[in-house]
Amino acid sequence: MCLSMIACGGWDVSLRVRFTVAKWFYLVGFTATAIAVWVLRDYGGSFLAREVSSFNVCKELPDTADVRSCAGKQVALRVSFANLVWFGLHFLVCLLLKRADDPRVDLHAGLWLWQLVTWLGTLIGFMWMPASALYGYSQFARYASGIFLILQLVLLVNFVYQINEWLVERDTRAAWAVLIGGAAITFAGGLVLTGITYHYYAPAGSCSLNIFFITWNLVLGLVLLGVLFVPGRASTAGLLTSGAVWLYCSYLMYSALASEPANRCMRAGGVSAGGWVGVVAFFIALAAVIYSTLDAGTASRDMFGGGKREATGDDSDEVPYRPDFFHVVFATASCYLAMLFTNWAVSQSKTAFELDRGWASTWVKIVSSWVCALLYGWTVIAPAILKDRDFGFPA
Repeated sequence: MCLSMIACGGWDVSLRVRFTVAKWFYLVGFTATAIAVWVLRDYGGSFLAREVSSFNVCKELPDTADVRSCAGKQVALRVSFANLVWFGLHFLVCLLLKRADDPRVDLHAGLWLWQLVTWLGTLIGFMWMPASALYGYSQFARYASGIFLILQLVLLVNFVYQINEWLVERDTRAAWAVLIGGAAITFAGGLVLTGITYHYYAPAGSCSLNIFFITWNLVLGLVLLGVLFVPGRASTAGLLTSGAVWLYCSYLMYSALASEPANRCMRAGGVSAGGWVGVVAFFIALAAVIYSTLDAGTASRDMFGGGKREATGDDSDEVPYRPDFFHVVFATASCYLAMLFTNWAVSQSKTAFELDRGWASTWVKIVSSWVCALLYGWTVIAPAILKDRDFGFPA
């Protein structure tokens, strides 16, 4: 009976519970593969190059450190590629799945034994994929990673709005204290990060590019504050939302400069992306991925026409969230983690734990911070510009 429920999907619980279990199943599995890649990349490279035939291209390298680095990056690309294919197939089979009576529901929120077997089988099988196929995938993963960063920014802005709106609706002294205190902390945090970045990554006037990045981030902070004074702007926006977005943009800017290859504009004692900072950066990135994938289901209702609904008896006819969008987030997140582990496929780093280094990583994060500010700014002023459109904000 128990095996039947696991293997055949015959689980006698509500659809909402099944979809919640599905969300955590995919999330825990994805996180486990990410940590496994991290361990294999830094400690299993020599074993893989020696024991797995598809890693022979790495075994031919003359230096032991080169062999370990090559095999470690290959395993990151292979696991990422396997996850992309697995989640991509789930996206295709769940495309436009909206109704609870759709027989494809079990392909997302059921058949757990077969889900686990096929996932593990895909991960193991891709270890023997020809190395020549990985180059093309690594180029594709760069662009797919950009899509993930955009999705992550959309989910971040959506989350900030939800928190701000929830506090405003409470309309209590404690809620307003959190709003005001949160706004002060976020703006202060952005200023502190900016000051630290100036100190460590713009020590001389000749560091014109870094000075431009940091100064432009200050300008963005003023703009995000200024849009709150636009007549007719989004009523759910406030100091907390602008402060939180600017703090995130400041973090991306700081992280981008820390990812630059070592150069004369990195002051001695500055925090680089290697060593323990790389480990911390990895877990911050992983936490962002976890939040993005965990929030994807809720946000998909708003993005695809769900929004806030009245509590009616018809809710049971619809799935709790869109599985197709959910799997798109996981698929693109797989590509993003591959780029994180391979330093955007441009670095020749051989150092353990040295993640996220190189000019490609720097520019991706800089541009992402600009897109984040632009996206949020547009959501604030759009109601003032497009007056005839209903944005769903409370009166």
